[in-house]
Amino acid sequence: MIHSEETIGKVLTGLRDAEASPGLERRILAAIEAHASARKAATPRWTWSVALTGMVAACLLFAITAIYRHEHPSTQARQHVFPAESAESTQEALLLPQKPIAPARTPVRTASPERMEQPISAAEAVLLREMHAPSHPAPIEPLTQEEKLLLRAVHTGDPQVLAMLNPEVRARQEADSKAEFQQFIEQSGGDNE
Repeated sequence: MIHSEETIGKVLTGLRDAEASPGLERRILAAIEAHASARKAATPRWTWSVALTGMVAACLLFAITAIYRHEHPSTQARQHVFPAESAESTQEALLLPQKPIAPARTPVRTASPERMEQPISAAEAVLLREMHAPSHPAPIEPLTQEEKLLLRAVHTGDPQVLAMLNPEVRARQEADSKAEFQQFIEQSGGDNE
């Protein structure tokens, strides 16, 4: 590969004087004509531009509808929230003599006339208010004694302590300990006899 330029030069010099095989020109011309006719039969460029334009239009339509939905929530998402009554006042109201009920507000008309928003009860209003209230994560609880011991074991990096955290190693050590104990019992029982 070091003398590749010299080798290429020698090959080209040798091919300069060589004659082409019979019919080579005819085969080359036939291949060029076949390639040209195949290219004409291929899909015209304007179809690709139409397809690309259609894709761009679809993306724009999707983006516009998404923005519209974000800025104008649907009528199902709107709700009327009335001030909540406490549970005690609701119970007291049930015990008091009933007064005639005043006519309810007329429902607000939405975009479509057949859809009317219905007023909601006080209990539902409380539930909705609680559902839409900002949530806060629970405060971090202090570590238990076991968690503190685990952290200390991990931070020390002692291989023997870390091995005790592995259940397989711990089971093997317990089995070895039981075997040693059995062997001790057998030896001490044999000495007494």
